[in-house]
Amino acid sequence: MAKVAKPDGRQKSNDVDTRERLLTAVSNLMTDRGSTDVSLSEIAIKSGVNSSLVKYYFGNKAGLMIELLRRVLGPKLQEMSHLAEMDLTAPQKLRIHIGGMVNTYFNYPFVNRLMHTLLAEDQKFGPLIASEFSRPVADLQGRILDQGIAAGLFRPVPPAFLYLQIIGACDQFFFGRYL
Repeated sequence: MAKVAKPDGRQKSNDVDTRERLLTAVSNLMTDRGSTDVSLSEIAIKSGVNSSLVKYYFGNKAGLMIELLRRVLGPKLQEMSHLAEMDLTAPQKLRIHIGGMVNTYFNYPFVNRLMHTLLAEDQKFGPLIASEFSRPVADLQGRILDQGIAAGLFRPVPPAFLYLQIIGACDQFFFGRYL
């Protein structure tokens, strides 16, 4: 953790460190509890920083949650974006993709529920969640599905069916375990 010395010699966390502490705290709280229901005061206690810094860095609690989704899913989405062009068969690509989805849900079982929580809080999050998280995954799955159909390896099924099956299975397997 990078520290910056104050004029009086005390140490002050820098912006990146504070943001990361808040994001790590909320991620750990949701994972440990099996719930997306965490308060700002709990996040502050877990992170060791003042809860008002959530507003300073993220605008509000919802902004913190969106940034958490970006932090968790962004690198995974980046990795997955090249999968359709790889020199592999469609079944191999689908296996790799599903393995990546399972690993993501294993490490962050709250992601799907967090999206649902944000949507229930305010419908304005729908287009953002669709464009940043859901659509890229569905598009990749559709491309892999099309490649498999063209090669005669998959039966034609609606791409939305495949998307809902994979997401639903991961969500139920990892988040549903708490139920």
